[in-house]
This record gives sequence, C-alpha cells and structure tokens, in this order.
Amino acid sequence: MNSNKRLTSPIILVLICGILATSFWACTPVYEGRPTAFPTEAPTDTLEPTATNTFTPAPTSTMTPTPTLTPTPTLVPTPTSTSTPTPIPTRLANLPVLTTGSQIVDWSYYYVTRKENAENGTLLNLSGMVSFQLMDRGIHSETIQVLGKDVTVFYLRVRHEFNETFSEVKLILTGFYGTNLEIRNLPADGSTYISVHSRRATDLFEPWKLHQEWTLPPSQREPLFNTYRLSELEQYLRNLPEQVILLADHPVILQRDSWNQLYQDMDRISASAARFSPFFAFNEFNQMTGQTTMAVVWQNYLGSGIDIPADQINKMVFSADYLIFVTP
Repeated sequence: MNSNKRLTSPIILVLICGILATSFWACTPVYEGRPTAFPTEAPTDTLEPTATNTFTPAPTSTMTPTPTLTPTPTLVPTPTSTSTPTPIPTRLANLPVLTTGSQIVDWSYYYVTRKENAENGTLLNLSGMVSFQLMDRGIHSETIQVLGKDVTVFYLRVRHEFNETFSEVKLILTGFYGTNLEIRNLPADGSTYISVHSRRATDLFEPWKLHQEWTLPPSQREPLFNTYRLSELEQYLRNLPEQVILLADHPVILQRDSWNQLYQDMDRISASAARFSPFFAFNEFNQMTGQTTMAVVWQNYLGSGIDIPADQINKMVFSADYLIFVTP
C-alpha cells in the first residue's frame, strides 16, 4: 500500500508539470512570418515623399529679369540736351528790304570776308558772313565736351536758305565751363560778352567794310560795336521788331600754322572752346586731328556754292565772332 503511494506521487507530479507546460505554450504567440506582427516600425504614408513636402520654388517670370523691367530714360536721346529754363515759342522773323547796292540781302545771302590760298593753290583760311532768319527770340543752351571738359554752350536757333533749301542752324554765341549753366548765374568774365552791331535797313549795307572795322583794336571799334552781356542780349532779342535780319561772321577754315594756338585757346578759354569746337576734330587722347566735316561743308558752300549734304540739313552749326542786326 505504501509502495503504491510512492509510485503514484511522482506520476502525479509529472502530469501536473505536463499540464503547466502545455498551458505556457498555448499562451505564447507563435510568429509565422506575418510582417504586421513584428515589433519593427512599419512604413507609413508620412514617410513617403509627396509633392507637397517639396518646397522648391517653381520658376516664375519675375526670376528672369529682362531689360524691359528696368527702364532708364537716359537710354533714349531726347531734346533735353538743349536745356532752357522755359520753352521759347517759335517766332520766325520777317525779312526787311536790304541791299548792298548791287545785291539783295535775303535769307540765302553770304559774303566771303577772308579767303587766303597758298602758292600751290591750297586753301589756307576761309571766313564768311552769313545771313540768318531768327526762329525765336531767345537764347538756348546745351552741354558738350571739349578736350575732356564740360562746356555749356549758348546759341541762337536760326535758319539759312542753302540753295533754295532752308536748314536750321545752331549759331554759337559763347560757352562756359560747367554743366547746364543758366544765364542768370554766369560768372562775369570775358566769355559772357557778345559784340553786336545794330543798323537800319535804309542804310547801305557794306559787309566788307564791317569786317574790316571788326579787325581793328577793340578801343577803335567801340563806336560801331556794342558789347552786351548774355542777359542783356536776351532782353535785346525780345525787343526786336518782326522784321529783322541777322548776320554773323566767323572763320570756318584756318591754316595749320595756327592750330597750336587755337588748341591752347580752346583748352583755356571757354568761349573759344564753344565757337571753334564745331570745326575741329580730336581723337580719344584729345589730340587735334584736323578739321571736321562741318568745316568742309561750309568751305564747299561758301567757296563754291555747293549744296550741303542731305544728312546735314537741320544739323548745321555756325559760330559768331560778332552779330549784326538789321531792322527797318
């Protein structure tokens, strides 16, 4: 009986241990390769790249600048190169009756006041007195560069009839070093004075005599030539009658021996720089290289009566050593 009990107890223990082992294995999950049961992180939608998560800016037209987006008025030439305090209305002068005794003086008149040739026939010097029609009653200005310096040039708007073709001409009076200067602010130096001869149309007009008297020393020409400051000339122009003819005398061709002195004058005296610069050419080193096309056009016209080229119409420039105003 006791031996039976000793055999039964180990058997019962074995059965209990078997039951417990079976229960443990039943409660433990069995992994059979199912990917969703592993504890590793499964991919989600937030990890997938999408277009909304890419913040690269899309190219737009504003990111490609073009010249049209930055307009600058200086790229387009405008009439502002001729600066006047206020616009001067056009007021064409009427022609008075004037003669030299043998020739009618009209808008096409000119007279060669000096012509000198070398022995071989080469032209050395040529000056002319040219008639002009006033286009208004004001003094205009613009800034140019002469020998590397800014020069404010003062001029009259006039016309001349070149072989039955009217062309506007800039008639240079004087100039001052500086940019866009105004007449009322000019320094009181020699460049501000303009010599003027006034006469009546009823008096016999003798251009050769006037030119001869101009070549006299200044003290001897005073009775015939008055000296006006630019501001005084401006007022003189406003008071002119409707009938008036203007004449101006100036050299257009100058002999080569005088060029060195002319260069020095143009470099030191603003009035000379303004008046002679239309007739002389310079290279990029400010060296005088000869006379300009403008000078040759005037030479051909005054010396031989040759028409001015079509591309020079309304672009002509002349200068004035002195002015002659003839009124009824």
